[in-house]
Amino acid sequence: MASSQQPNLSDLITAHLDEFRLPGVLSVRPGFEAKNGWLTGRPAIVVTVSGPRPHGLPDEVEGVPVDVRTASERKRAALLAEPGAAARRPAAPDEGAVPEFDDEVVLAPQHRGHPQGPGHPEHPQHPQGPQHPEHTRHEPPAPEESAPLAKPTLPYQPPAGAALSPVSGELTVQLAASPDAGWGQLQPFLAATKQELVIGLYDFTSKHVLDAFETALKGKKVTLTLDHPSKNPTADQTDEQTVAELEKALGDDFEQAWALSGMDPKATATIFQTAYHIKVAARDGETTWLSSGNWNNSNQPDIDPVKNSGDADAARDGDRDWHVVIQSPELTKTFAAYLQNDYEVASQHNESDAEAEFAAHVLPRAQTPPFARFFPAQTVTGQMTITPLLTPDAGVYVDAVTKLVASATKTLHMQFQYIELPKTTDATNQAFVDLVSAVAARQKAGVEVRIIMSQYETLGYLEKLQALGLDTTNDVKLQNNVHNKGIVVDGRAVLVSSQNWSSAGVLHNRDAGVIIENADAAAYFEQIFAHDWEHLAAQKASED
Repeated sequence: MASSQQPNLSDLITAHLDEFRLPGVLSVRPGFEAKNGWLTGRPAIVVTVSGPRPHGLPDEVEGVPVDVRTASERKRAALLAEPGAAARRPAAPDEGAVPEFDDEVVLAPQHRGHPQGPGHPEHPQHPQGPQHPEHTRHEPPAPEESAPLAKPTLPYQPPAGAALSPVSGELTVQLAASPDAGWGQLQPFLAATKQELVIGLYDFTSKHVLDAFETALKGKKVTLTLDHPSKNPTADQTDEQTVAELEKALGDDFEQAWALSGMDPKATATIFQTAYHIKVAARDGETTWLSSGNWNNSNQPDIDPVKNSGDADAARDGDRDWHVVIQSPELTKTFAAYLQNDYEVASQHNESDAEAEFAAHVLPRAQTPPFARFFPAQTVTGQMTITPLLTPDAGVYVDAVTKLVASATKTLHMQFQYIELPKTTDATNQAFVDLVSAVAARQKAGVEVRIIMSQYETLGYLEKLQALGLDTTNDVKLQNNVHNKGIVVDGRAVLVSSQNWSSAGVLHNRDAGVIIENADAAAYFEQIFAHDWEHLAAQKASED
């Protein structure tokens, strides 16, 4: 992504390219200077090297600093890729993907046989790779594990007669966050099921959730649409084993289909580009559970640090997620209609004999700094408007969230696992780039913008934000184990969602969220954000 803030750096690099042709230099590109693991905001020539700084590499060129970065194994693999390897690479930051730059000149010998710089063909944009493995911390998959599956793409069709309309009035919502109180909220939600639960999930691999689920849902009707991600490293069992256990325990009351996502071997067609990434359960046509987190051990740890101080250390291994339970028949029936439609379509395109297990390549686990406090769940009743947001329903999420961001006049506080800007902007991702640009516009307008992201937001991803016009020097921090996808605006409205901020996440995958316009609900999540900003987040990023 070329930067409008540094239009001459590509020309400067071209003019001095021979000075960078040194042993150990892998690539050179326009970027920003980093010191002590954080961007200074000063434009720089970024040189990626394979080892120690090569002898003879200049410190600056015509007054522009040269910032030398040592490539990770994933960055080396991306730069030295064989033809076609881009389609096999990890497709998201939490999977190990590295940022791609359309103005990066590759100087190291390549299998392609020539340097790649501006004007060379683009890498494919990972049309069907496993987009969001939800904190699975994978190493780059081997080619045979990540090659897109050859299957037809079906058009997405929402359920007939259903509409994603806002609900207003006197409503009750229960708010919670993990690792503090997520399981303490989900378990009684499941236990309160009287007749029926309709569910859409990305990952269901926790034994304690499975055990409680079997107890609570015995004799009740359950409809589950589930994706097939690689096995989470904290998992007690695979998603396949979860389904087998539920079939045995619940019998004919249990209906399940594998979601039509790009990489699922059980799905014989694709609707959702790379993931069925939703986390929603609609109970008895009355109450909805919606979250940024899955039913796995990292998103729903079986701990209660609010009541048990002995769980405080275990909480440092859990993920930060936000959850909401909404008592609204109108909203619940809407979500149930979409989830039921997902199931009915998926069940027509499933292959029971297909091999379903993916190999997991576990990266080192991260640990969150010690929590200063933990937050109990809170129930809020009052006048509010709740807007349901589903993707890939055209324009629903991006239009509503862009409007929400643009409405900020005082504070815009965001906590996301990552923001992954595309290599280049085109018709398939322009709406997402515009959404991120709306955040930068609020910052320029004097709104207090604060953004927390996870450890997967490396220096290169931060540079792409900086190049787009978002100043990352003071208003961005990183926090280990952030899996959240939430926004609080002016202390009056809050977004709770599963949409990661990537082109696939906000435009092409199945994800769900709600905007809750209520000051008490916003205040609940605002206090948690403030705690994380002050005590858990810091300005220290890893290199690509």
